[in-house]
Amino acid sequence: MNVLAVVFKSLVTGVRTINRKYATPQIEMTLFVKVCLLTLRLYLFLLVGLMAYKFIVSLK
Repeated sequence: MNVLAVVFKSLVTGVRTINRKYATPQIEMTLFVKVCLLTLRLYLFLLVGLMAYKFIVSLK
C-alpha cells in the first residue's frame, strides 16, 4: 500500500508542476480571437442545450 501512495503522490506532484507552468497564457490574443472563442463557446452551450432538450423530450 505504501508503494501505491508514493506513486500517486509522484503523479500528483507532476500534474501540479505542469499546471503551474501553464497557469498563465504565453501568447497574446487579439480582440478578434477572443470574440471567435466566445462565439464558439456560446455555440457549444447551445448545442449541448439542444441535445439535453432532445434527450428529455424523447424520454416522455
